[in-house]
Amino acid sequence: MLNQAGPAELGTDEIEKRVKIRAERQRILEGDDPVRLFVVIDEAALRRTVGGPDIMRAQLDHLIKMAARANITLQVIPFDVGPHPGTGGRFTIISFPAEDPDAVYIETIAGELLIESEGVGRYRRAFRRLNAEALSPEDTIALIGRIAGS
Repeated sequence: MLNQAGPAELGTDEIEKRVKIRAERQRILEGDDPVRLFVVIDEAALRRTVGGPDIMRAQLDHLIKMAARANITLQVIPFDVGPHPGTGGRFTIISFPAEDPDAVYIETIAGELLIESEGVGRYRRAFRRLNAEALSPEDTIALIGRIAGS
């Protein structure tokens, strides 16, 4: 279950709220004009069993399915890379139309953070390094398939 056993130990109402928000966010990846999504996932996230083997296999299969979409690029940072810019925690860079400044969104135990201005550049540099160190999208799909089959 989402965040119930995590460090924030969220209550049922907060978990349901977050699940609803995430489901709504997923809709922007579909339709006639879907947004572009670039994702880099640490291999540990793919191998940590949450919800049991059947749920994990379904989640991994879903990642493979989503990665096949033209508007989604998925990469994995393999264990053998060692320390990388993402070890400090997850972050989301949000790009808006030209008239709006980009931002970085971070979920923490204490709440959500929104970083704007010069702080965004640091996260862009970190994400570029993650892209460079991660497996190619094709090798990523192969790895996820191997993990799902194991």
